[in-house]
Amino acid sequence: MIKGSETTKNNILSRTVKAALATALMGAAWLFIGFITSMMPIDYPSYSTFFEVLVGAMLIFTFATTFCEGTIYKYFFIIIRAFFLTIYIVYASNFGLISLPYGNFNITVEFMPIVGLFVIANLLEAAKGLIQAIEFASQKG
Repeated sequence: MIKGSETTKNNILSRTVKAALATALMGAAWLFIGFITSMMPIDYPSYSTFFEVLVGAMLIFTFATTFCEGTIYKYFFIIIRAFFLTIYIVYASNFGLISLPYGNFNITVEFMPIVGLFVIANLLEAAKGLIQAIEFASQKG
């Protein structure tokens, strides 16, 4: 057997284990958040679907960024995660306007400024990931 391929297998195995552990920890945190938010007295029917998609995506991005640690792909996953979160939160929050049924009436919550700040923060995160990718490429080159 070639010694280089054995090192590569060990490297892939250690990356996979590290990524799986990080994803499991993140999953436990999201499970706790889901449990706490499920006790809210307001019934928002599509909340669980939005939450499940968000958690699934965040776990996939956690695994991918941890697995690709030390490569330029990590930064691409960071950028993609920032754009995904921006688009998904804007979509899920109906552009910052949520109507919640409560008894015989609806409560409408408008939080467009908060969604705007979230969009700006994620665009800055994407820009940071791009700058880090450029720095990584310049150090490797």
